Amino acid sequence: MEWLILFLINWILFFALIDWKTLKTNIWGGVFAACMQIFVDSQFISHGYYRIHRPIISVLGSSLFFILGPVFVIGVLFTQYHPAKKWAVILYVPVVSTMFSIVEFFLLKRKALEYMNWQQIDSIGVNIAAIGLLSWVCITILDKRKDLNS
Repeated sequence: MEWLILFLINWILFFALIDWKTLKTNIWGGVFAACMQIFVDSQFISHGYYRIHRPIISVLGSSLFFILGPVFVIGVLFTQYHPAKKWAVILYVPVVSTMFSIVEFFLLKRKALEYMNWQQIDSIGVNIAAIGLLSWVCITILDKRKDLNS
């Protein structure tokens, strides 16, 4: 049930915050985020680092509702709102990484996620790296670098 609630909350945010005019470009941030999450989670789950409980629909051990909810939606919105100024990017990545880590903490508390050979600090590191990589995609591939030198 946690996965479905998270999915619904994220899609409400999506419809409330999306800029339909830029979706054609920004959707690639969501696609990239989803592909990255599927790859990373499937590897870590297969190595026994953590386990997903009650996924409703499982995709390589992860929840389809997680992939299409917070991962895809926040990937699109992250891309849409990606700042152009360097100083703002330096703040943006840790703030979004922290938000993902907080969601993960709540999933742990609800027992929808279980760590076996993993710790919260490991996830924080992976979240920062993943959001940093998504930021790089925004800047270099999706050309979100207007006024980046300011």
